[in-house]
Amino acid sequence: RTLANGLSANRPRFSASRTLASIGSAAIVAASANSRAPTGSSAVGGCGGGGGSFCGYDAFGNPLYCQANPTLLPMPTPVASTSSFAITQGLINMATHSYAFNVSSADSYGNLYTLTYSSSPGQISTFGTTPASTANISQILYVNSGLIQSVSSTNYFIPSPYQFLGSQTVRPGGSEVANTWAVPPIMGIVGQSFPSFTGTLYHDSTNTVIDATLTETIGLSPDTATTALLCLTDTVQLTQAGINDNLSVAPSSNCFRIDPNGNVLGMQITTQVNGLTMLFY
Repeated sequence: RTLANGLSANRPRFSASRTLASIGSAAIVAASANSRAPTGSSAVGGCGGGGGSFCGYDAFGNPLYCQANPTLLPMPTPVASTSSFAITQGLINMATHSYAFNVSSADSYGNLYTLTYSSSPGQISTFGTTPASTANISQILYVNSGLIQSVSSTNYFIPSPYQFLGSQTVRPGGSEVANTWAVPPIMGIVGQSFPSFTGTLYHDSTNTVIDATLTETIGLSPDTATTALLCLTDTVQLTQAGINDNLSVAPSSNCFRIDPNGNVLGMQITTQVNGLTMLFY
């Protein structure tokens, strides 16, 4: 549930299917960066005055322009809290609460990427024939303040006892259906991980062409002395249809910063951008 072709669609727990689908082509990023280059600059090379400069080429040979001095604060050293954390309540809060978080990353050329992830409660609906609550998810990616990609999706779930059912995003591989579930523990400590569910990614909402199968795990990772990262990590196996739809097999994760009571305080997201795995924090 992070942009899935790299950055894939998302829901309260997220994956290669739920993170922005890997940002399509490097050319899109390069073109966007070029559009913000100073007057007189070109996509072929050279530097100019103003707010950007030629930074080199990405892994696909596309020229990139970036800010002269992008600012990305160093990530604090993780601390393994000794507290116990409410895993089940954290999952419920992820699914049912309204929140919005901005997380950032930078590439080797100095380009600053910002991902805005937001969730808000939706209407009561059905998923297949199952009555379901919904959450509206939005993921918007910027490079040096320029819009690169925007993805909206709907997550379907049963709030009590919590069970993720699936998600829908208007894009290839954007129909996710959970098939089997493991009951999440009520409490956990940093360092533990647990199975979550297995699912299927379909080409579209007709659910006829299978793009991939996925397995999701839940884990508690170090963060601070009083918080932990509740991470939802997806591993994907593509079919030929999924390869044709340009989905990514790289593991992706959405990590939610929670306190011992399961309140959601922030995020970290790992996903692919232009074929490169990036950590947004």
